Amino acid sequence: MTGYPFRTLILVRNTDCKVCRLLETGSIEGVFKHLRCGETCSTHLIQLTRSDGGVKGRNLKVPGSSVYRLSSGLLLIESPSCTACKVISKTPCIPRQAIYIPKTGIIFNLITPSPRVSKRILQSLAAAGKDVEVVEESNLILPRDLTRKQYLVLVTAMKMGYFNSPRECTLSEVASELGLSKSTVYRYLKAALKKLALEALLQYETIRERGRASLIY
Repeated sequence: MTGYPFRTLILVRNTDCKVCRLLETGSIEGVFKHLRCGETCSTHLIQLTRSDGGVKGRNLKVPGSSVYRLSSGLLLIESPSCTACKVISKTPCIPRQAIYIPKTGIIFNLITPSPRVSKRILQSLAAAGKDVEVVEESNLILPRDLTRKQYLVLVTAMKMGYFNSPRECTLSEVASELGLSKSTVYRYLKAALKKLALEALLQYETIRERGRASLIY
């Protein structure tokens, strides 16, 4: 029996992540852009929120870790995996997003095949000595890919300047370019934009946590 992917938000209160520690102490000031969980080492891509990364960011050295400065204010840190990353790396799940909350812990937004897998991850974290809590659980309904015609209409409209301000063409002109009726172009364009909007909401959904937080997505 098949079903939707399952989304679980898990709060790990007593995180032992070295990179989270850097944020906690103010050694770096930034937000996490991507995270690769590994069994032994994990890689963190951080977008610095200040040009110098914070007072201590200029000469950042993390024992046992490799730090790389990249263009556009990005910092890549490869460090020994924390307990949560070790557990996640051994399970069939995707850490889609997480929020680090100073003095509270880190919330992982995990995509798993089923509630049973999510429960197993929770049990594994608890068995490893982590103080964990389920914040939210739900089915994850992913948007379908754009069809060929939806993609063609969308790209043509963009190339002709339909989305520019002010607009450089009308919907009728887009329809004429494609050899379709105006109503057909409108229908394809609306469907394409709806799918893209849904995908954006799924990618950038955040926990309703106010205050300083670091986002991994």
